[in-house]
Amino acid sequence: MPPAPAAVFILFVPLYGGGGSGEYVRAVSLAEAARQRWPHARIEFLLPGGPGTRQDVPFPKTCHDGPAPDKGAFDREHLTRLKPDVAIFDSGCRSTTLRLCKRLGIKSVYISDRAGTRRKPFRLDWLRLVDQHWHQREHVTVPGFTSRQRLVSHLSKTRRIVFDTCLPTDVADWHDLSSALREKLGRPFVLLTPGGGGYRIDGRAVGEIYLDTADRIHAQTGIECLTLLGPLYEGTPPPSVTISLRAVVPTLLVALLRRATAVVTNGGQGVHQALACGAACVLAPLGGSDQPERIAVYADAGLVVSSMPTVNALADATVGLLTDSTAMQSLCSRVNRIQVVDGMPLMLDALEQLLAAGASRH
Repeated sequence: MPPAPAAVFILFVPLYGGGGSGEYVRAVSLAEAARQRWPHARIEFLLPGGPGTRQDVPFPKTCHDGPAPDKGAFDREHLTRLKPDVAIFDSGCRSTTLRLCKRLGIKSVYISDRAGTRRKPFRLDWLRLVDQHWHQREHVTVPGFTSRQRLVSHLSKTRRIVFDTCLPTDVADWHDLSSALREKLGRPFVLLTPGGGGYRIDGRAVGEIYLDTADRIHAQTGIECLTLLGPLYEGTPPPSVTISLRAVVPTLLVALLRRATAVVTNGGQGVHQALACGAACVLAPLGGSDQPERIAVYADAGLVVSSMPTVNALADATVGLLTDSTAMQSLCSRVNRIQVVDGMPLMLDALEQLLAAGASRH
């Protein structure tokens, strides 16, 4: 166990909206891994509010329930009250908040995952304010930073990390599933996971679109299907001849990704987790503005099969892949040749460095 003071305090400040859950999953996964490494650490969250926003973190939390423009003031108020050793801002932070952290002696980390959020830590004022910058690449096939940003990195004191996904450090417990479900998933199966499940297409929840897709795949191939409707899915699932669950814990999701014959998912950065697990993926854009481009890039590289987000299109694309052994083998071979960087050990080591520096305040 790496040494760390018992009184160490890590505060997570992710920024995300309703519908999706990528930033939420990343922050919670890192928090759980940090708790495993430092069991006595104090870990808390400052969470955004708004309709359809996930707030079910398994840690103490304070939720913002005011207008979005007031979120910065909310963060500063609670940073002043809590005074953590390290504050980890994911996808959003204001310069005034970072200046407050400097005044209070709080070490700061900023996580970016697209071009817009990636540019901020290279601003002149941020070079003196943010202690570490961790960037999740938009595409695993391109460099994380531009040539200019790489030059600035060499000239600044900010420590930077580039990664592609966050894999949980714990091992899945299959006993979280029923014995009947474990038996079914011991055979070939297709995993359908639309992500957070909060988006709707033509007024219909994406989880229900994927559940209907599962029925169509099963009817045409006989293969078992498991649909994860998403933690943000609301309502009662329609009748289905296949299996559905609202959600599973991250460790179990990774185990399912590794075992599935094919994975039907979206074009968010969660696909990097599937690619890291060697999954043969069918992707459809379900909400985020970054999804169509990412799907197009990976489809052009032969790493995934692209589809429109309709039942017919998704089922046809998946059945086509399942029934074409040559195409399946070629796709899996290309996926296994790419390098998907797991950021979890990199971030934990970087966090340990910050904790060691912040421990002197106690």
